[in-house]
Amino acid sequence: MLRVRNLGEADRIVTVYTQERGKLNAVARGARRIRNRLLSPTQLFTHGLYLIFRGQGLHNLSQAEIIQSGQELRDDLEKFAYASYLTELLDALTAEEDPAESIFSLLASALALTAKGRLELAARAFEIRLMRELGYEPELHACLSCRESVRENLYFTEQGGILCQRCAPQVPDSMPISNGAWELMKKFLEWDFSKLTVLHPAGNLEEELRRVMRKYLDFRLEYPLKSLDFLETLTAVPPASD
Repeated sequence: MLRVRNLGEADRIVTVYTQERGKLNAVARGARRIRNRLLSPTQLFTHGLYLIFRGQGLHNLSQAEIIQSGQELRDDLEKFAYASYLTELLDALTAEEDPAESIFSLLASALALTAKGRLELAARAFEIRLMRELGYEPELHACLSCRESVRENLYFTEQGGILCQRCAPQVPDSMPISNGAWELMKKFLEWDFSKLTVLHPAGNLEEELRRVMRKYLDFRLEYPLKSLDFLETLTAVPPASD
């Protein structure tokens, strides 16, 4: 469940990402009533089985069964912020009824990792893998401009790839990237998602990669994400001292 909006006094409009048909928008009639069978399955981040009938414009969601409630993501403010970012990013970058089973699995894996508290790891891995699934995989092995192999003095361009030291000045807004962040990006693309939990990158690497991916994603996004403002505000607040 990517997005949930209220409609009228008791209904909900939901945006669901499905294995078979990709992203769908549907009306869940009466889903906001306390005793309605659709109340719980139409909560944000819920993974379930949904019976959806095609309609003109919006479809109709008539039955649902919960597989994973996503309650742990809704109950924790930080997890909620990260999960909201993942689902809004997917919503912003995908069209309706353009199915991709790999993206469905990617979202499920990223939300599961978020639920375990690996927030930054889940976000960065999801970002770069989603870009690959959408056809925008970054070039990480050769200079995007001259095509020569590069291993040091690296730069990254928002257009999606590594630049060598010689070509970088010719590309506006290219930014230096450390070998550590570069290696981390390659692992995110090459490793099985379940193995990423063994990675424990230093805070400075996480921050560097966050900035790199932000430029890369902003180049492809048509509008700013609301969840990103909330997430950045939340992560900027220092933890309370005991």
